[in-house]
Amino acid sequence: MLLAGCTAGTNLGSSGTVTLTTPRLGGVLTSSTSTSVTPTAVTPDGLLTGVGVNDTTITLGLLVDHPVDRGFNTGVALWQRVVNTSGGLCGRTVSTEANDAGETLAAGYARIAGSTLGLIIEPSQSDSATLSALVSADQLPTLTLTGSSSLLTTTGPVVVGATEDIKAINTLSYLRSTGKLAKGGRLGTLTDSSADSVNALAGARWWADANDVTVVSRTVGGSEQASWTGVSAVLVMAGPAEVKATLAATAHEVSVVTNLDGYDPLQIPDPAGRLLVSLAAPAYGSDNPGAAAVAKAFITSGRADPGPELMSGYGVAATWGRLLARACLDRTLTHAGVRAAMATVGPASVDSLFGASDPGLVVGSALPATRVSSVAMADAKAPAGLRPLIWLQAAPGIADYVPSR
Repeated sequence: MLLAGCTAGTNLGSSGTVTLTTPRLGGVLTSSTSTSVTPTAVTPDGLLTGVGVNDTTITLGLLVDHPVDRGFNTGVALWQRVVNTSGGLCGRTVSTEANDAGETLAAGYARIAGSTLGLIIEPSQSDSATLSALVSADQLPTLTLTGSSSLLTTTGPVVVGATEDIKAINTLSYLRSTGKLAKGGRLGTLTDSSADSVNALAGARWWADANDVTVVSRTVGGSEQASWTGVSAVLVMAGPAEVKATLAATAHEVSVVTNLDGYDPLQIPDPAGRLLVSLAAPAYGSDNPGAAAVAKAFITSGRADPGPELMSGYGVAATWGRLLARACLDRTLTHAGVRAAMATVGPASVDSLFGASDPGLVVGSALPATRVSSVAMADAKAPAGLRPLIWLQAAPGIADYVPSR
């Protein structure tokens, strides 16, 4: 219905993913991906188009720091393939223009941003602040995966996945549900000086205060870093070397938690079945309907090398699909039209890869777009190095959490 009169051959579900030849499954991509439909150029009366849009193509910029890619680009390309082989969006195919491998993201932004309708970005933490400042100054519609809730603004990149504090809260809640972090227990935290680690620590402390858990905080390089006596779990928001050292310094019954920045299967080939990884989207191999459909589409595409960020790349791109559908319905495929769509598109389906993610919460109130996240077990032998544990879940009481500024 969103695309009636704007596109041909495409049925965009409320999750922002595309249904091809079979009925929708909870608003997410179904498994039939073989049908190819040529987009039919349809221009609704009064449709306004701007930079990055012509009669046949919508162009998005794709700026990804290659060391943190890990399948993110592949997920975006898979979404693009599904959309373009099923009729396109607003009667147009979607193309992407990406930064070069040897190019800084700032240089890529300068080269690409001026010719696109908007951006998908996946920067390293060291590049995040610079890129965010550029996006905010230019008011360029931009989506990214995750980051610190304390840095969300109404004008900068829209984080569509769970922020680091939300992921930390939900992962600790999962440990409570499995009996690994009981009431009255002790939680260790090891953080570096990054904004993401500070944000995760804020979330962990909020959860611990609400659940009668004592936090034992350590910083990378501190004299007490390796002292974890009496803790039931350790949250490590630092690099793989620190995660590996924490595994070596703790007993086999102690759970260690990190995010994808802290987990590299090549550096941690044997996490001993006790390293949990917080994720914005379900891990590859999950039987979550949305994730399973994306995995099947990936296999159908002829690929067999999923990275741990495949689902996230697809999910961010699919959010762009929702915005383009809304902007097309509003007959304004321009920067201003997409920014307006961010405020009005509403939450995605709960079956989407980030749950009921709502960009309007970010652009309207600088609050996290979603409060659900997933957890996987680090397993170097599993596809993408992760073994799924849960779908998307929200900790009890997380709606009451107010990110600190």
